[in-house]
Parts: sequence; C-alpha cells; structure tokens
Amino acid sequence: MHRRSFLSTGLLLPTGVALAATTTKPSPPNTSLRVSLKADAIGVSGSPTEMLEGAIKHGYDALSVPAQWLEGMTAKERQGFAARARSNDISWGANGLPIEFRRSEQQFRADLGALPQHAANLRSIGVTRIGTWIMPCHESLTYRDNFDQHASRLRDAARILREEGIRLGLEYIGTRSLRHSQRFAFISTGRELRQLIDAIGEENVGVILDSFHWYTSGESVEDLKQWSNEEIVAVDVNDANPKLSREDQADTARELPGASGVIDLNGFLGFLHERKYEGPVRAEPFSATLNGMDNDLAMAATYAAVAGSIERAIKG
Repeated sequence: MHRRSFLSTGLLLPTGVALAATTTKPSPPNTSLRVSLKADAIGVSGSPTEMLEGAIKHGYDALSVPAQWLEGMTAKERQGFAARARSNDISWGANGLPIEFRRSEQQFRADLGALPQHAANLRSIGVTRIGTWIMPCHESLTYRDNFDQHASRLRDAARILREEGIRLGLEYIGTRSLRHSQRFAFISTGRELRQLIDAIGEENVGVILDSFHWYTSGESVEDLKQWSNEEIVAVDVNDANPKLSREDQADTARELPGASGVIDLNGFLGFLHERKYEGPVRAEPFSATLNGMDNDLAMAATYAAVAGSIERAIKG
C-alpha cells in the first residue's frame, strides 16, 4: 500500500545542486550521519548491482536494500554484493517493511508468514534496519481500535525481526490533508508515536524521523529531544513547498532538502549531529521532475542536496 498515489509536478534545486550534479561530487560532510541512497524515492531504477555501483560512484555512504532485491540472489551472490559494499565503505540503509499490516487480518498473516525468510536474507548481507510509516487516518477504525491493531501487528513483526537482529523504525505522517482524508484521525505527531512504541513494548522498535513531517506536525527541536540516538532507526530529509502554508502541505509535493528553505533543516540536522546519530539520512521528494532525470543525474543531484544540507547544519 503506497500513500503516494501521485507525484509533484515540479522540483526546486538547492543552490549549487545543478552544478554539482554535472561536475565533481561534493566532499562528504565530517559527521556520523550517513548519506543514504533510497532509489525508488528519487525515481531511480535498475538492478541491485547497478544501484550499488551508482551509490559508490556518487559518494553515498549507505544504500537502502528492499527485501525483494535479495529474493533472486543465491547465497554466493548475496555475499559478493555485501563484500562489494563493505570494500567501498557502503553501509545499509532502512528500506520498507515487506508486509501489509494496514488491511485485512488474512493478508497480514500471509505476509507475516513470509517475513522470517525476508529477514534472514537481509541479515545475511548485514542489514540491521527496516522501516514503515503509520497512516494518520482510517475510514472505519476509531483511534483506539486502530492503535490496538497497530500495536498487536507491529509487535508480531518486530519479534520476527528481532530474531535476526533487525530494528524496526516507525514514521509518523504530519500532513493535515492526509490526516483528515478519512473518517477517523490517527497518529500524526512524535508524542503519539512514542505512545505506540511503548505499547508495542519491543526494544528493537524505534522511530524514523522525517523533517517534512516534523515540520507539518508543528513540532520543534525541543520535540526531537525525546528521541535517543539508539531509538532513531533512520532519517528522511526533505524541504516543503514554498507556495503552501504548513497546514496545506501535501505529502506528495515536497522538495529536495535546502531547495525552498521553508523547513529549519539546520535545527533538524544539527540536533542529529549533536546527538551523534550514526545512521542513514535519505531524501524522499517524490518529484516527477527528479523522476524524469536519468539515473546518474538524479543520484548526483540528490547526494549534493543531502550532503550540502548536512554540511550547512554542522557549520551552523
């Protein structure tokens, strides 16, 4: 189930990104934050090997690996893939949880049955993080009923992942338009997500922090301080549409980080740097313009935007 049913029609490029994307790659920021390539989020496609080579070529520190990438690989091929990444200091990001837990019990149980093999495949190459997002509304379940269903189902998934040493990150969605698109509103802030994580009660469950949803939920740097380094599984960094108010932002119409200057990325990324967060930071602008670029240009532009935003945050 994809919450992005359509893509934005335009993309702003941060100052210097267009030039950086066509010349030499920027120097990596001096930080524990690792710039991660999440290919599907920027419209880049290809074989797992092509994505890994692209990440190496453009200076990325990490690569998100969907569980489906590994299904067709032999054990030897997975070992070679992991060795190539290690030899180029590429760690693994956090891709999507490969189960549908938002719909029927029958579908959830069927997907859950396949999760142990997915988890074992991911762990065989060294993946230790995976994530999913929380739909901030439901057409028929009240907040309490939806909360209980999420806690039960995600607990089951987390326990399977724990057996393979994999952490599960949960992302709250702050956009008001999506929250009110169905009858019953649901989790849309970090404080509410904290309650769900506590109810799940598994030590390997944490948060995915997204600057866009941090902004649209009306949160501040103070709100980020509730999360320890150990609880942060992954980070998404995006900017907001400068033509829309905070209340009117759409989940599917974002910008590359630093493009519009609407979101306080210095505060957001500066907090993570000070927290000494050691994990993937990736962009998810969901832009038709970025999707229309060839793979090399899209990967280069995205790396430059994310790395540049981190560097500016570190310098203050």
